Amino acid sequence: MRIAIATDQDFVSSHFGCAPACTIVEIEGDRIRETFIIPNPGCRHEYWGELFCRNSIKTVIAGNMGSHAKAVLRGCGIDLLLGVEGRLEDVVRRFLAGELRPNPTLGEAASGPAVKSDCSCGRTA
Repeated sequence: MRIAIATDQDFVSSHFGCAPACTIVEIEGDRIRETFIIPNPGCRHEYWGELFCRNSIKTVIAGNMGSHAKAVLRGCGIDLLLGVEGRLEDVVRRFLAGELRPNPTLGEAASGPAVKSDCSCGRTA
């Protein structure tokens, strides 16, 4: 199984679209098999959706994300765990232990397809 975590150095980023990078974690059983980091190319949510779909990523973890990113990722069948914070290593350990739960105030379904990005991070595509 593969998961993606919006990261800022060794910590979960507070916002998916503004994260400097995304850490992909490949899990085998109850241990980490491999990790790799992909730099954020800017507020290109469709890029992430396609990349995650092609690489069988089933879950994305972040502090929060905008409605457009939620719609794109959910449209790809990806589960979102939002409202998560902490050191990357601790978050992965909690995920493996089944202890991570989405924050219900951040994880609600987007209300229909988004037509524009609501990313305010200032990055450009």
